[in-house]
Amino acid sequence: MSQFGEARYAERFPGSALTADQIEFALAMDRYMRLNRRPFPAWHEVLAVLKALGYRKVAPPAPRPERPASE
Repeated sequence: MSQFGEARYAERFPGSALTADQIEFALAMDRYMRLNRRPFPAWHEVLAVLKALGYRKVAPPAPRPERPASE
């Protein structure tokens, strides 16, 4: 996201300033989508971009809440 685009976004949605990590991810996804001509990447592609940025799982997943038994 360009500086101009980010400023316009923040003007339209107050309190939504993006962090450096969010900007880096948005730019990486934008680049991936442009290079691969993928306007709507699949989740496995998003995960691949995240891993390429160096993200990794460092903690076990949080336990899922139990569903009540159907009657």
